[in-house]
Amino acid sequence: MLPSPVDADNHSVDIMSKSESPKALVFESKSSISIFSGDGPADHLNNILTGDVSKLADGGRVDALVCDSNGRVRDVLSCFGIGDEIIVLGIYENMADTRSLLTAGIPWNKDLVLYDGNDALRHFMIHGEEAMELIKLLYPEIGEFPDNKFVSIGDVIVSKNSISHGRHIDIIYRSDDDSFMARILENSVDVGSYEEWEVVRMQSRFPSAKEVDGTHLPSDIGLGELVSLNKGCYPGQEIHARLDSRGSEKKHIVTITSYEPIALGKSRLEGGLAIEVTSATEFGDRHIALAVAPKQISKGPVLTSIGQEYEIA
Repeated sequence: MLPSPVDADNHSVDIMSKSESPKALVFESKSSISIFSGDGPADHLNNILTGDVSKLADGGRVDALVCDSNGRVRDVLSCFGIGDEIIVLGIYENMADTRSLLTAGIPWNKDLVLYDGNDALRHFMIHGEEAMELIKLLYPEIGEFPDNKFVSIGDVIVSKNSISHGRHIDIIYRSDDDSFMARILENSVDVGSYEEWEVVRMQSRFPSAKEVDGTHLPSDIGLGELVSLNKGCYPGQEIHARLDSRGSEKKHIVTITSYEPIALGKSRLEGGLAIEVTSATEFGDRHIALAVAPKQISKGPVLTSIGQEYEIA
């Protein structure tokens, strides 16, 4: 049965060592999952996304961004070709706005429908330095693991995130299929908690809705690799092309640790430079955060204007 249509939305050793499996963890992700069906969904998405989706074929994967006309990132999407349909995986908190953007520009003479797949499908992630070893522990029958494609084991989709360099693997399966969880149990593999994922993603500089909030350029939050300057027009392309031609990337995303709580928002450092803390949480006896910072700030200790010490990584 098809889902209901929507109305026209270096990892921590402390965490990874809790399991005897490879240095990676399984996490369940509350993601936005949609299915595009009908007359040419790939061509339609290609007019909206920063990556070339026009040639997305059955078994293919394209990771790309949804940006506004000012080049700011509104969502991060992964598109999977399933026959004549496309599964679109995105950030859950951005779902409503993204689905509106994806459906608003459908021409009147195109028969395209965006279905809500959140109840029908589930999304898990394997994240860590040895993510490939862990997925092969769970699925020893997996052979070649190509980039920009996915492997199907029954109704389970397994694929690598294109910007993670093999450290992040997505698993998508039907909600009524318990085969993936059965393999988790059979191999005594831990499923990490949301709190653990927050720490791991900040150590990995993996953006969430807290960074993908429509205020940052792709390069600001480590997503510049998902921008293709060699494809047709999409919202924000002119801004991205101008920045690329001028080589004027001024910010990047960094990880901060401190023995004191790290406040969200703008923070001025000793010497006058400012950073914007987007995510923060407690981690044992320390605190960890993600921040968008000037390129001049890279690694090492820094002091804030009020004397708090941060370690930048």
